[in-house]
Amino acid sequence: MWRAAQPAGLVCVDLACMAFTAASAGQVALRAGLAGILVVVVNGIGRVYALRVLPSGLDRGLWIAGAGLVAVLAAFWGTASFTVVALSALLFTFLTLCGRSVLCFLVRRAHRRGRVAPALVVGAGAHGRELARCLLAHPEYGLLPLGFLDETPGEGASPPVLGRPADVVQVVQALGVRAVIIAAPEHRPAARQARALGCEVFLAPELGELLVDFVTLREDVRSFPLLRMRREARHSVSWLLKRALDVSIAVTGLILSAPVLAICALLIRREVGPGPLFRQRRVGYLGEPIEVVKLRTLNPADAHESATLWSIAHDSRVGPVGRLLRRTSLDELPQLWNVLKGDMTIVGPRPERPHFVEEFSRAIPGYDGRHRMPVGITGWAQIHGLRGDTSIEDRARFDNHYVDRWTLRLDLKILLLTLGSLIRPGGS
Repeated sequence: MWRAAQPAGLVCVDLACMAFTAASAGQVALRAGLAGILVVVVNGIGRVYALRVLPSGLDRGLWIAGAGLVAVLAAFWGTASFTVVALSALLFTFLTLCGRSVLCFLVRRAHRRGRVAPALVVGAGAHGRELARCLLAHPEYGLLPLGFLDETPGEGASPPVLGRPADVVQVVQALGVRAVIIAAPEHRPAARQARALGCEVFLAPELGELLVDFVTLREDVRSFPLLRMRREARHSVSWLLKRALDVSIAVTGLILSAPVLAICALLIRREVGPGPLFRQRRVGYLGEPIEVVKLRTLNPADAHESATLWSIAHDSRVGPVGRLLRRTSLDELPQLWNVLKGDMTIVGPRPERPHFVEEFSRAIPGYDGRHRMPVGITGWAQIHGLRGDTSIEDRARFDNHYVDRWTLRLDLKILLLTLGSLIRPGGS
């Protein structure tokens, strides 16, 4: 809790310093509030508030100065001279760097007094043990190694080997571990398990390892590099925005498409018979079963065929109306109801039937990892042409890429590319 409060403390420092700066410049409350919002937004974009192992008052100093200048320029425009704006930006920069230095001093002192996060080091080799000794000798970093996870028992070692990397879930839960450090490349699969439990996860590459050269935001423990693993998407503020976007698109889509759905229902009745909607069991978020709604384009022979028939793209039983609905993806429109219910999202890996999920999970490494994100109507694989009778290995790779690198910006990109693909339909 103490570590998680650091970003909030930095935001409060910036707001307080900007309020004082605005008051010193004779600005009204409305402009002071605007300046405060702007400086927080710009610093947020620059990842100034990112959680750090050992925060420093001078971290990102140039960016903070730039954010202050942008905020006062925009908020004080028309009410202050250039000299006042420049002096205000300088005052804000000085105050906020001082305030951050005080906050960082308090954080370090709290760490030295025992307000630390219990940690595990995965990998008890020479590199892992040296890193653990460094953290024990320097409590100001706020990470207290309780022990190691390693394939070798390491009897008599201190800190002790508490289990194997495969035991990460049990050890984390039993000891209340809040941070996990992966100190050996062969044990990196444990990282996702630890993150799913809410732990901070760090990769600790050895000095000189090429991986460090490709990372823009890294930390150091007495010159040992640490790379922080991203939090799970569902624990971020953007996740709430994703749900809000889903609901707004689903409601708007259902309202606007109602006449189209009514016409499709009449055409389906003429070609296929009563019952324009088709319900099918699929596998959703974290492997939970969901019931997906689609427009009917074919009457399956029985429930077994519905559950196990892979593709009907070239099935002679599909009539002209059914082919048109599939080619234009209009048969997917009722899934907006699934989105509204929360079973699905607009953008995410496509849901598959349980029979095929079981089959593909056995045959394709990482296939089941797709279910770390709610299933969607469109996705990263689909906009790259991977739909219908295409490579399942490629789909799994694209879907896992999406899950690992998810951002709200990526969702918006996929939505725009999906709209573009509708202009040149090619459903199956």
